Amino acid sequence: MPNAADVDGVIQQVRFELYRDNVEGALRVLETAQAARPDPRYRAEADKIQAWLSHLKSRDAYAGAYERYYRAARGVTGLKRLERQIRTLIGRKTRKMVAHTAEHPEFKLLEREVMALGSTRVLDAGAGEGRVALTLGARHPEIQVDGVEVSPTNIGIALRLNRFPNVTFHRGLIEELDRFFTPAAFDLAYSFGVLEHVRDLDETVEMIFKMLRPGGRFCFVVPMNELRVTGPIPEFVPDEDMLGHIRVFTEAGLRERFGGRAGFFVHKMPGQWRPGRLPDCFVPVEYGSFFGGFSKA
Repeated sequence: MPNAADVDGVIQQVRFELYRDNVEGALRVLETAQAARPDPRYRAEADKIQAWLSHLKSRDAYAGAYERYYRAARGVTGLKRLERQIRTLIGRKTRKMVAHTAEHPEFKLLEREVMALGSTRVLDAGAGEGRVALTLGARHPEIQVDGVEVSPTNIGIALRLNRFPNVTFHRGLIEELDRFFTPAAFDLAYSFGVLEHVRDLDETVEMIFKMLRPGGRFCFVVPMNELRVTGPIPEFVPDEDMLGHIRVFTEAGLRERFGGRAGFFVHKMPGQWRPGRLPDCFVPVEYGSFFGGFSKA
């Protein structure tokens, strides 16, 4: 924590936390500095960050914000759209996606967990376009896979890609899984690249746990984003005026939060740092993702 009298230093620390997805940490730095030495720039920074979090005010606001984001992100026109439609229609896009996803390290770890449990029913909590659910369903036709996704745009893509009778998609929030399923319906549930987005982490995990049978397992993948800074940090500007990643995960933090759960484990999966992903002042210390899991006692 820099000296509260050093406003530029405080704001640099806030930017650092925002770039590493630690929104709570950024707000805490501003709150501490404002309490120690009030300055209008601290209040302005805090107000700006809070505006980027307006989609967290309600479930409807959250669902609407992500639908707008994915509708814009997935939208293509002209020949590119036609080409994608043709590849989807003839099944080429699905085959390529399944083959590619099956080689991902996180999928291999998930598949190992699924098979170790002898799973017959699996839940994808936050399915996106259905990449993981479809790959699991393609490789294991004896397993029923249910995916839940908040964005109608993503659901539409997943449904068009789906060639497998054992894979089903539902539109809704993870916090509302009990609208679709009865408790203890699943052997295993997973969330890949989801927990960093959700409004309430504890509520989300507990709803997923409610869907698991005793002895069932929950697996997750979250970002590993430890950075070092080598120079002045430019202003942070989120995509679409919305902070998608609202929390940071560390190995110590995961162990503190989930380490008491039965069968807890966490693996580091190093990723490939892409130049230009962040401003040049950042150097990765540990970059990639965490794959973790624990069981329902």
